[in-house]
Amino acid sequence: MSPAIVVDNLGVVYPNGQRALDGLSLQVQSGEVFGLLGANGAGKTTLIKVLASLMRPSRGTVRVLGLDPGEQPETIKRQLGVVPQENNLDVDLDVRANLVFHCRYFGLRRADITTRVAHWLAQLGLTDKAAAEIMHLSGGTKRKVMLAKAFLTSPRLLVLDEPTSGLDPEIRASIWRHIRDFRDGGGTVFLSTHHMEEAERLCDRVALLRQGRIVACDTPTALVTGLGGGLEALFEEAASTEDGR
Repeated sequence: MSPAIVVDNLGVVYPNGQRALDGLSLQVQSGEVFGLLGANGAGKTTLIKVLASLMRPSRGTVRVLGLDPGEQPETIKRQLGVVPQENNLDVDLDVRANLVFHCRYFGLRRADITTRVAHWLAQLGLTDKAAAEIMHLSGGTKRKVMLAKAFLTSPRLLVLDEPTSGLDPEIRASIWRHIRDFRDGGGTVFLSTHHMEEAERLCDRVALLRQGRIVACDTPTALVTGLGGGLEALFEEAASTEDGR
């Protein structure tokens, strides 16, 4: 099978001159969970935005599901389920309406919308919150609604930016379970995280991002073995040298 994501010599420089990504290259194979591990400011969210067709790179090439995000963004978006780091729910709509609107935006049929929304409300334990206003939900519940949105359109690829950041252990474990189920069903997952445990529990392979560059990429076990201090020591090394970008 062709790789789900191919990134070659990717660079992103913001208008203020800040270099967010610097010569980054990686491949994500179809059917794997690929983790991007790094301290805050390492460039994880910038890469997520490029993959989700939300930002154009300054240089390099990107292919997502065989397509160029700069040339075919709408085609790619219809095959992605994206959970950004920041809450993107509509506070003027309740939980069910947020999910229904998302389905309508992507052109799903009315009968399919009803079935899919009911299914994912149940799967993520949100049925009793369906009529709740977004502003009255806890942070963990909002995160589950965002994950439900990502699953609703039956994507081929999930792109998750720190999907469990700030959540309690019970909700985190629930989200991990749904990510694994998606992968076991043939889906591909690209996620960023700064939790060492999350990378070890979920990912088939992990890349360490430091100052916009990948400095190590392997299975979690191989990284632990090869670096002699585990992912925790590797992460602490990255954090200690992070310059805020």
